[in-house]
Amino acid sequence: MSRLAFIKASLEFSRGFTNQLFDKFKSESDWLYQAHPEANHAMWCAGHIALTEDFFVGLLAPEKAVDTSEAEKLFGMGSKPVSDAAVYPTPAEIRKRLNESRERLMGVLNGMSEADLEKPTPEGAPEFLPTAESVFKLAAFHEGIHAGQTTVANRGLGHEPVVG
Repeated sequence: MSRLAFIKASLEFSRGFTNQLFDKFKSESDWLYQAHPEANHAMWCAGHIALTEDFFVGLLAPEKAVDTSEAEKLFGMGSKPVSDAAVYPTPAEIRKRLNESRERLMGVLNGMSEADLEKPTPEGAPEFLPTAESVFKLAAFHEGIHAGQTTVANRGLGHEPVVG
């Protein structure tokens, strides 16, 4: 399997799992449930994943970047989840944003060759993202981190796990 194929499969797998998990959150209160006062809720995780993917798009293909300034306030690094539903988009809107950010990220990936994966990220990129390939690998890993956080909320709500 080529590196491109592996990355695509990893991104598809992580999103498939995450979508199955988010499907379990039916009500607004489910989306805002925190297992602990400092824990991330599903709404924050979904918005943060979408925002991060748009950051990755802007890093690798600035011409495809979208304005994320409003999302930064709610879902950016250092932001904290809050329990006020009025602060956030609706669950349907956040799922739409999540899908759109993934479409943009996959659009960038689908326009790359194996050789493009080795290209360095632009100056100013975080040091832990030295190449285009590292960006896509982190996208799958990052989503897994926040899916894991969301599974805690899922179980706290009494829902069955996605796996098992």
